Amino acid sequence: MNMRRGHQHSIPSHAWGAQVLSLVLLSTMLLAWTACKKDPAVEAVETDANGYLCLKCGAKLYTDRNNFIGPKCPKCGDETSLMQTVGYYCEKDHHLTIRASRGDRHGAVCEQCQAPLVNAMRSPREKDLKAWGATKVSS
Repeated sequence: MNMRRGHQHSIPSHAWGAQVLSLVLLSTMLLAWTACKKDPAVEAVETDANGYLCLKCGAKLYTDRNNFIGPKCPKCGDETSLMQTVGYYCEKDHHLTIRASRGDRHGAVCEQCQAPLVNAMRSPREKDLKAWGATKVSS
């Protein structure tokens, strides 16, 4: 009985090294590409300031991220009208509409193009609050 063993194909060692190097480079590039992108949900809630709107006197105020004011409005002294703000980002015209987080029964609408703003909530940052006309208040 004549039994032949199967032929084993061997890959030269330099080819294995090139394949491993290619795999490592590809993995590193993929990791770097995905790591550079921020999670949109995290980006929407990250902020460097706290915004406020007084529903009685209309005062627009903000503080540093770690400082909070209220419930008394520092401008008019009302005990119940100071509300934290929230922003709504319009994809159509790239405008951030800032308004009180509570106390308004109407849905959010873009201040510029009047488009309804659904699933567009973002925390306004200091630069947004300044552009809105808010005054910085120290705690």
